[in-house]
Amino acid sequence: MYKLSLDGSWILEGLPYGEGVPRKAYRPDYLPSEPLEALVPGEVHLDLLRAGKIPEPLFGENAKLCQWVEEREWWYRRKFSVPEEWLALHAELVFEGVDTDCDIYLNGEHLAHHENMFVPLVINVSGKLQSENILVVRVDSSVPRIKEQFFIPYPAGSPEQDYRRVWVRKAQFTFAWDWAPRLVNVGIWRGVSLCFFKGFALREVFVKGNIAHDRKSATLTLSGLVENFSREFSCEPKLRLRVLLFEEEGKKLVASRDESFRAYPGLTNFTVTLEVSPPRLWWPNGFGEPHLYKVLLLLLDEDDRELDRFEKVWGLREVTLRQEPLPDDEGESFIFTINGEPIFCKGADWVPADSLIPRVTKEKYQKLIEEAQKAHFNMFRVWGGGIYEDPFFYEHCARCGIMVWQDFMFACAYYPKSPEFLQEVEREIREVVKRLRNETAIVLWCGNNELQWLHERNKEITGKQDLEFSDYEIYHILMPRLLEELDPTRPFWPSSPYGGSDPNSEQEGDRHFWDVSILIEDIKERVNYENYARDRGKFVSEFGVLAPPVLESLQEFIPDNELFLDSPSWQFHNNVFERENIRGMLREFVKDPELLSFPEYLRFSQILQGEALKLALEHWRRRKFRTAGALFWMYSDCWGAIGWTIIDYYLRRKPSYYFVRRAFQPVDLSLRRGEHAIELFVVNDTPEELALAVEYGLSYFDGREIISGHFSCHVPSNASQKVGVVPYGALKNGSPEVFFWAKLLEGDRVLDR
Repeated sequence: MYKLSLDGSWILEGLPYGEGVPRKAYRPDYLPSEPLEALVPGEVHLDLLRAGKIPEPLFGENAKLCQWVEEREWWYRRKFSVPEEWLALHAELVFEGVDTDCDIYLNGEHLAHHENMFVPLVINVSGKLQSENILVVRVDSSVPRIKEQFFIPYPAGSPEQDYRRVWVRKAQFTFAWDWAPRLVNVGIWRGVSLCFFKGFALREVFVKGNIAHDRKSATLTLSGLVENFSREFSCEPKLRLRVLLFEEEGKKLVASRDESFRAYPGLTNFTVTLEVSPPRLWWPNGFGEPHLYKVLLLLLDEDDRELDRFEKVWGLREVTLRQEPLPDDEGESFIFTINGEPIFCKGADWVPADSLIPRVTKEKYQKLIEEAQKAHFNMFRVWGGGIYEDPFFYEHCARCGIMVWQDFMFACAYYPKSPEFLQEVEREIREVVKRLRNETAIVLWCGNNELQWLHERNKEITGKQDLEFSDYEIYHILMPRLLEELDPTRPFWPSSPYGGSDPNSEQEGDRHFWDVSILIEDIKERVNYENYARDRGKFVSEFGVLAPPVLESLQEFIPDNELFLDSPSWQFHNNVFERENIRGMLREFVKDPELLSFPEYLRFSQILQGEALKLALEHWRRRKFRTAGALFWMYSDCWGAIGWTIIDYYLRRKPSYYFVRRAFQPVDLSLRRGEHAIELFVVNDTPEELALAVEYGLSYFDGREIISGHFSCHVPSNASQKVGVVPYGALKNGSPEVFFWAKLLEGDRVLDR
């Protein structure tokens, strides 16, 4: 197989919607009146920005000035040459991603129409290519098409969203969210290439592993299809499949196998197995080495000449979701196991790292993922209103030992149930699963974000108990059926949150805890983050606290003359759910925010965000494995924002990053305050039992000691344990000048304090 990349420089022209075809903009001899240089992969806003036609959309209130881009249609064109000897081969034109409604023209001929950002477009162009060619792509944002579409009201949603978005298969957050501006992307957002095949192609290769119970051996199975492009039924050549398994760096061959078969015209199924002994397993961050192999599958002819190849960096691991009764009326567990070991999942929810999605580089992915690894994360939840991320994201997560809970891209709305829409959804799910099922990091497929829960809330809000859940079939019939067929190696979960008659139950499934920050009406209770300590969720996959980023980042997106609280740009970048939360928290835990300087306002609110996240995370970790995961909302931003994150858009850590890093450390000492005693807990995520010592004391801030002591304890591997209770009596006047402290030691080394 030969590949000709069509990435790089293209010509771009914007026209009023609907005018390009009457102007014959698809013809090879058409001359754009105002051509711009465009980069592919890319996005129109980015091309306009480079050309000086628009200001930086994410600065100040500039996003409002850029919304005209979504109303036009955009015409890309590129000339390219094809070597003469390739013209007789089977040829496919591959668009990895076009956002969103597009038409493709080759040398003036219309080849295809496409309306799904998430699904690649593959076009057979055999016999249509010449030595010199002109490729033209008409693309629009899809906004003009959906202007008159109806949508089902969603009273539990947030008011800034445009719910017509449900009619379009594209990143939903670009239509605005509580944490993102309206900036509807448009363009050729992923790569374009021509693939030429020497008569045969590998299709839909699926790599599966099966680990022996004693972990001393494993079986690798590769299955898929070989396509023979010949139309001659007498053409049944004998071919070979060669499987090679290397250590990831590709230098050491671990195992190999050859198999011969006949490839009939059309599609032929194949299955090849490979024995690996002893196997090296992939483990999540903190539980062992996230070992990766390189899998290479070669399709060869009888003379050992390569016809096609498949290669993938891949880890050998098995994942299950354990749901079993818990003691003490706790309900049912929700525990991920990797290679048979239960894992407490530590991490956050992931949203796209830029409002202009193609601007995210591999370097930005790498920095964000490695910062999470340093903070002891072992899981991201890829949220259902964004995108199916770049392959590099999943591969680097695997290298860093970070599991991925993968939502399908449906979020916070009722989606259509028309046959046409369901047909497109089925096509999308099929393509997405086949493309991502070889990603080691992905440990769960999830149907959507919050749809079942918010449907139940809507029934309460509207009083309509017979309110129809219009898209029920997608998550409860279509997805389970497709995943059973295409990827039975991972669990499927219908939604997040989901479980029981109450989809957001504390008793089973996963849970979004939004009492703090959003749901409680009384502001004193809404900002009281000690409310986290009353939750008994089995797997908490969303919760969060708002805070501004550091001053250096504020200066990057707010004009100097607006760098003060509640300025127009501050409010534009503020979160819809802020609702005086930050002021309320400062008033409750620090002092009247009106008495704070601007730097003090920033610093104290940032520290309170960190304290709140730390308290919540340590509470749920203490409950290990009654609670088996804590993922906060959210990890990083798509623009400069007063928001939920611990790392901002500019890759600067908020102070809360350090609180989270401490709360997630493998061996964690935490304190729980009772009315007359302090309870001390140690969480041990390591595979070894630990013999430890604890020193503690109750002191005044002037240095006077009230009580002190020390004791020894043993903490089992991969467990949480209460190690001590220190009574302190009822202190007179409940003096706020008293603090309790403790240190956790292993020999002379302080593990935590």
